[in-house]
Amino acid sequence: MRDDQAVAIGSYHGRVGKLKDERIDQARRDAIRNRLIGNTGLDRNVAERWCDAWETEAALRGLRRDGDYWEAGKLWIDAQCAARKRPPS
Repeated sequence: MRDDQAVAIGSYHGRVGKLKDERIDQARRDAIRNRLIGNTGLDRNVAERWCDAWETEAALRGLRRDGDYWEAGKLWIDAQCAARKRPPS
């Protein structure tokens, strides 16, 4: 295999891996949103705003979007809701 072919294959696998990670992250976000809607009766838009608020909070904390990201988000959102806070507009 030539070097340029190896680079092209590596680039392809990198893009596929990134797309897979993005889909997994989106699925986890959707699961949190759906749980908020199902368990708390929140409106879909309000649940989306809570997910957005978590993403902002996580960015401020410098958190990586790894396997624990949305689990931490669930706990943070639950704590915010328990304190009767409202999501940012």
